[in-house]
Amino acid sequence: MAVAQRSGRSRYRLLLLLLTAATLLTLDFRGFGPLETAQSRARDALEPVVSVFDAVLGPVAEVWTVMFSYNDLRSENAELRDEVDRLASADIRSAAQQDAFDRLLDATGVTYVDDVAQLTATVLRDSPGNFDDDAISIDAGHRHGVAPGMAVVTSAGFVGRVEIVDAASSTVTAVSDPGLVIGVRLLDTGDVGLGHGMAGDPTRFVVDAGLRWPETGDLTELPAIGSPVVTAAGSRYPADIPVGRVASVEPAEAGLALLVTVELAANVEDLGYVTVLLQAPTDEAPVGPDSPFPQDSP
Repeated sequence: MAVAQRSGRSRYRLLLLLLTAATLLTLDFRGFGPLETAQSRARDALEPVVSVFDAVLGPVAEVWTVMFSYNDLRSENAELRDEVDRLASADIRSAAQQDAFDRLLDATGVTYVDDVAQLTATVLRDSPGNFDDDAISIDAGHRHGVAPGMAVVTSAGFVGRVEIVDAASSTVTAVSDPGLVIGVRLLDTGDVGLGHGMAGDPTRFVVDAGLRWPETGDLTELPAIGSPVVTAAGSRYPADIPVGRVASVEPAEAGLALLVTVELAANVEDLGYVTVLLQAPTDEAPVGPDSPFPQDSP
């Protein structure tokens, strides 16, 4: 019983001390020495009590804050993730749009032919019936003015020849097809010959007919490596369409003819758009005294 009484008196004294200290601390008589001294002593007396309350209630307050702010933090994190995803998606869309725009420029920036009507067409991916690596399907056909035999190009150069035409689509035989023979001119020497794609290599083209090895044996008469090769005047296609650049020069098997390997200018394996030159095609390569090709040329 005595212990309980002492405990009660201790609590009463602590409460009285707290009330007195609070009263002293809230009074504001500046310059009154006794009061300032009393406030200082009250703060000193309360320091242990405040420390205990901080130690006991501090973690509780932190837990309380975390409990009530958790949902807000989770919501903010979700919003941040959504914003990051949105920005990432926007970057991807922007890159895709830029790639499509660049491809369109590559197809439409044809400056080497200025007297022939042009039509821009989209290359169709996974077109039904297109099982040939050297065949390209496009979304332009009869209704757009496309006809078999027309040249198909990009700003880089010759892509191929229109082969099959439907109402709204066409199939193009690529320049990489070994069966597509093209009359070309070597700008470095002015020589004209016939060439075709190389089997198994869609980046190469070989000129193996119409070019003769220099009769004098003077190797300076050979076309320089890297010199341009274009379509020849009088061939099936408009003249001066870039075909590629000379990659190598060597004699043919008999030693009398010239074999020129050309690095193709247009990448026929990575096309998004192409330009069709709407010029009435020539069914056969011209022959005769004014033709650059021999009488027995295809």
